[in-house]
Amino acid sequence: MIMSSEQRVMLADAPALIVGGGPAPAPGLRGTVVLLHGLGASKEVQRPEARLLARHGYVAVILDAVGHGERRHPDFEHRFAPDRAADSFAELVAHAALELPTVLGVLAELGWSRPGAVGACGISLGGAILFGAIEAGAVLDAAVSVVAPPPRPHARLERYFPTPLLLQTAAADTLVPASDARAFHHALAPRYASAPERLRSVEHDGEGHLFTEAGWGRVWDEALGWFDRFLPVAGA
Repeated sequence: MIMSSEQRVMLADAPALIVGGGPAPAPGLRGTVVLLHGLGASKEVQRPEARLLARHGYVAVILDAVGHGERRHPDFEHRFAPDRAADSFAELVAHAALELPTVLGVLAELGWSRPGAVGACGISLGGAILFGAIEAGAVLDAAVSVVAPPPRPHARLERYFPTPLLLQTAAADTLVPASDARAFHHALAPRYASAPERLRSVEHDGEGHLFTEAGWGRVWDEALGWFDRFLPVAGA
């Protein structure tokens, strides 16, 4: 069994775990994918997905979200108490979304990515950050969201195209209703009219916000297929 290498680095202000590749900075054969975790988690939680990506030829970069992991807010539980959670969530997303374009720039400067082959996958909170980053001008060659609350209102739809965007939802999700993603997909569709293959929505039947093992496998089959489609192999 081939073990993926891991390196802990700082990318601007973001603690990161880089999985795959060698000791010297270099993009993966298939490119670089940034992973954005969910609320209350840390970069280490996404190790299995990072290792999966590495086995498929990508360098995976997992970030600690603002206020999480190595930079977890000491008053995290207070900030996300029920009466404050919505405002704290919005504040965190706004901060992290503005940070991501900087992180992408640092990755390129250090040699961990190459032009035309940079993707990102955001899960729940991470997906909200991903949407915000695209609206803030982050340049991505493929993007995947998983059970992510879409932006409200749908105010900056022109920022998304031509980014290839895969929206994955869970039909039985009571935390982030799949209907919200359907509405977001419907609103985005006219923007992608000239290249509709760059926008896709997948709703996983029988799954909730926390997927079954089999359901999670299907999520990553879809994600890998999306990245393989839109991130070109080096030298191809």
